[in-house]
Amino acid sequence: MSRRRAPSTPVAVTGLHLTLAFVLEVAMLAGVGYWGFRGGFTSPWTYIVGIGFPAVLIVLWGVFMAPHAARRLPEPILPIVALVLFLSSAVALMVSGQPVLGWIMAVVAVANTILGLVIERRG
Repeated sequence: MSRRRAPSTPVAVTGLHLTLAFVLEVAMLAGVGYWGFRGGFTSPWTYIVGIGFPAVLIVLWGVFMAPHAARRLPEPILPIVALVLFLSSAVALMVSGQPVLGWIMAVVAVANTILGLVIERRG
């Protein structure tokens, strides 16, 4: 009878980091979209900002930050840019009337960035 081994801690931690990174990416788009629709813009600008900003973020993320992007940012810069985008979305949530969600996103973004840097350092 063979025993199955539980996944090692580094694999589990890496999986947690990647899952949180994906959730943060989706939350960033939702936060910017929410800000666009609730930010007090006049009628046509509401739709332009609420749909346009997330669309621009999707394109920029796909070109410069996606794992298989042809023009991917170099590794020391990539986590910094990602953190800036996540924190910007958190601030957008805060100013549009969702301070609790904004703070949760900010804390998770900082924690996940630190976790990613620790994982990268350990190799």
